[in-house]
Amino acid sequence: MKLLLFGATGGTGREILSQGLAAGHHITAFVRNPTAITIKDDKLLVTKKGDLADQRAIEDALRGKDAVISALGNKTGMALRQPNSIISDGLRNILRGMNATNVSRLIFITSFGVSDTIVLPEKLFIKIFLKNIFADIPLQESLIKQSSLEWTIVRPARFVNGQKTGSYKSGENLPIGLFSKISRADVADFILKNLADPKTLQKIMTVSY
Repeated sequence: MKLLLFGATGGTGREILSQGLAAGHHITAFVRNPTAITIKDDKLLVTKKGDLADQRAIEDALRGKDAVISALGNKTGMALRQPNSIISDGLRNILRGMNATNVSRLIFITSFGVSDTIVLPEKLFIKIFLKNIFADIPLQESLIKQSSLEWTIVRPARFVNGQKTGSYKSGENLPIGLFSKISRADVADFILKNLADPKTLQKIMTVSY
């Protein structure tokens, strides 16, 4: 497939990029700083200066694509200090661009932190210490759900570094506990395996060990 990847320089984005290329996908990485992408592959195109506020640049990158994957995330240090709408503002441009270019498939990573199934200690910790990081996510999900796209929202458990195992749980109402976790590599595996799976359309999927 021909994919447009947002957030390719983050930990999860790098996993999606490397696994996607290995699987034979042609990927355009929409990034601000192209030098941050060190992978060399004939199937990879890196934007010169990808800005989420640049509607025209987004539409140019979208043309001819089969699907969009977003691994966008806030920088933790900045997000801890105060909430921001950088991702939801950029998402509006992505959604408009997808409609304008007739690209319908979107897989978008948010977080388990907005799930109703997380246990009370986790919920309290997020509410007290991480509320600014998660403040924009409900709006992101709402914008996606209101769209006419073939979307899947992915809510990973707590990220850890580790190898791809291919052995994990996924579901719409998957319980999240104090010790729930998932490697970025396995989240990438889940996303790439479900690109063309109609069973995940218009669903919010949690992924965890």
